[in-house]
Amino acid sequence: MEHVFIINPAAGKTDAAAVLVPQITAAGQAMGIAPVIEVTRHPGHAKQIAARYAAAGKPARLYACGGDGTLNEVLQAAAGCPHLSLGCVPCGSGNDYVRNFGTAEDFLDIRAQLAAQPVPLDVLTTTYGLGAAICAAGLDAQVAYAIPRYRRLPGCGGSLSYTFAIVETLFRRMGHELRITLEGPDGHTEAGSYTLLAVCNGQLYGGGYLAAPQARMDDGLLDVLLVPRITRPALLRIIGGYKKGEHIAADGTVRPQYQKYIRVFRAKRVRIEVLDARPLIVTLDGECTPCTAALDIGLLPGQLSALLPPSVIARHAPALQGAPAAAGL
Repeated sequence: MEHVFIINPAAGKTDAAAVLVPQITAAGQAMGIAPVIEVTRHPGHAKQIAARYAAAGKPARLYACGGDGTLNEVLQAAAGCPHLSLGCVPCGSGNDYVRNFGTAEDFLDIRAQLAAQPVPLDVLTTTYGLGAAICAAGLDAQVAYAIPRYRRLPGCGGSLSYTFAIVETLFRRMGHELRITLEGPDGHTEAGSYTLLAVCNGQLYGGGYLAAPQARMDDGLLDVLLVPRITRPALLRIIGGYKKGEHIAADGTVRPQYQKYIRVFRAKRVRIEVLDARPLIVTLDGECTPCTAALDIGLLPGQLSALLPPSVIARHAPALQGAPAAAGL
C-alpha cells in the first residue's frame, strides 16, 4: 500500500510543502511507512498525478494537501477507483470539505492521517466534473468567483474573504431566469427568477457557510436550496443566519422567519436550464465555470473511499461501528 501526499504549494498564503514535507517524513519514519511526496507544479497537476496512480492499478492512499480545489482535482481520479482512497490535509483558505467531519486540526496531524480509516461516501456528478460537497449557481457562484481577489489581502482568508465578496456582488445585477427539474423524493419542475441555488452533498461551502445542516454525504440524496429573486435588504437580513445554518430547523424544514426567502427539497438528480441570455456562473467545490445552456447534477452513491482520521471516526461512533458507510456524515 502506497501513501502518496500530493502537495499544492500555491494553496493558502504560504508554501505548504515547506511545512509538510518534514512532518510527513518524520511521521512516516515513526510509523515504519515510506510516504511518497508529490509536489504540484501547475494548475491541473494534482489531477494528472492522481490519474497516474489510478492507471497503475495498485492499492494507494492519496492525500490531497491543499485547499478544496486540490482535493477536487484528486477526486476526479480517485472516485469510483476501487484501489484508491482519498485523504485531505487542509492547507487552503476555506477547507470546507473537512468541516463536514470535524476541524482542520483533526486532519493536520500526519500520523493520524497515516492511521486513517476508509469510509464510503457519495460523490457529486455534474456537467463540469465530479465534486465532493456542493455545486451552487447564481449569487453564490458569483461570490466564489470574486473571492480570490480578497484572499490575497493581509488577514483576509476563509469566511472573511467570502463576506467581502458578497458585498461586492450585491452591487452587481442579481438573478437569473431558470427552469429547474428535480428527480427523487421532492420531484417537480418549476421556472422563474432565482438569486441563488445550492445542490448539496455536504453541508458547508464558502469558507464555512452552513448551507445544508442536515445534508449527509452517505445517504444517496441531494439537499437542494432555492432562493427566488430577493431584494438586497432582505438578503442582508438573512445572510448572517444562513451562514450559521439557522435557516434550517432540526427536522430539516425551513424555519418560519426564512420561509419567505428560502425553499428546500431533496432529490437524486437536478437539471438547471438557463432561460435568459446571460451566462450562469456555477461553482463546484469552489471552482467556477460559466454555464450558458444546462447543468445536470446527480450522485454516485458510495463511490468515494474517503480517509477519515481516528478522532473523526471515534466522534461519529457508534454509528460507524459495524456499518459499511459513515452514517450521519
